[in-house]
Amino acid sequence: MIKLGLSLYPEQETLEDIEQYLKTASQYGFSTVFVSLFSVPGTKEEVMAHFIRFGAIAHKYGFEVSGDCNGEFLTKMGASPEDLSVFKEMGIDIIRMDGPYNDERDARLINNKEGIKVEMSTAFQAPIELALKNGADPKRMLTCHNFYPERYTAPSLEAINELNEYWKAKGIPVAIFISSQEKGTHGPWPVSDGLPTVEEHRNIPVEAQLKHMIALKNVSEVRLGNAYASEEEFKAMKQVMDLAYIHVDLPEGVPAFVAGLLPHGDLVRIPFKLHLERGVTDLERELVFDYQTHADMGDCLNYMLRSRFTRMLPKSKGVAPRPCDRKVFRRGDVLVVNQNCLHYAGEVQIVLKDMENDGQRNLVGTIDSTEIMILDHMGAGDLFTFTEA
Repeated sequence: MIKLGLSLYPEQETLEDIEQYLKTASQYGFSTVFVSLFSVPGTKEEVMAHFIRFGAIAHKYGFEVSGDCNGEFLTKMGASPEDLSVFKEMGIDIIRMDGPYNDERDARLINNKEGIKVEMSTAFQAPIELALKNGADPKRMLTCHNFYPERYTAPSLEAINELNEYWKAKGIPVAIFISSQEKGTHGPWPVSDGLPTVEEHRNIPVEAQLKHMIALKNVSEVRLGNAYASEEEFKAMKQVMDLAYIHVDLPEGVPAFVAGLLPHGDLVRIPFKLHLERGVTDLERELVFDYQTHADMGDCLNYMLRSRFTRMLPKSKGVAPRPCDRKVFRRGDVLVVNQNCLHYAGEVQIVLKDMENDGQRNLVGTIDSTEIMILDHMGAGDLFTFTEA
């Protein structure tokens, strides 16, 4: 299950506001808070005092604290790769190195005796490989993408996904930043254009960003990069988590050969937001919304994702044809096969590329435009469901 995190910039925020924000976020399943340690001015003692208070608040609400720092900051705080006791005292659970040492010190840092996890940028492939070669314990390592405050500077999804796959293959977790859409949010600098890792995420709802990362299947944690996100955004993200991560038991009496095909156990599915057409029937709603484990078997992925098992439900043959002015169905349209193709009646389909409307399918609705990109990452056996927009 993907972890949920958020970011705070305590040099710009009061501890009272921070506590209220963390208290609220904890109620919606958030468990990591990212902060910039070297952004807080002052002496070693002043910085320590600030983060001791901050850490106490974060731990009170069950958060792990990930502190962004670098070698210069370690020196300022009297720390070293062999001695991170000052971070332990400050309540820092993870240190995110803004820059590696690029030598054997990285391995010593990762294997620190205090048990503090070390997080590095996903882009530090060569330094991390060197650290592993020098004996760094990969189980004590994390990686995290950067965020990009300036519009149009964030990398493409393809580049990010390539890095995700690289670290997933090594068993090292990957965190990524998404962006709150609240007006007036901030990061470490006076720019208010969001703080995403992926440029295509900059202007879309947080729940669509989260669904996208779940669909990639190679992200361990999603962090809101800018502050403050709204409680409505927290609610939307929790709803996605509740719909995405489910447990399904096999119905009683299912034959063994069918049981092997039906998804069951602890499952992950993508909850697409669906804009319904007028005139959708109760039966069509039931087939689309009530079936828990829509999935394509993968043998004919081309024009559509096919959820075939709905046509085996007793009511499925009752889907009457409905008139539709569309001559062509487009990517993201959701269809139900009707009685004009009786053997397949009740099958739920998501269109992947343009299809002629031959009268055998009823148009039920269209996936929200911000979520169409998720279809790029849906393949054989990937589960999906729908919520009404």
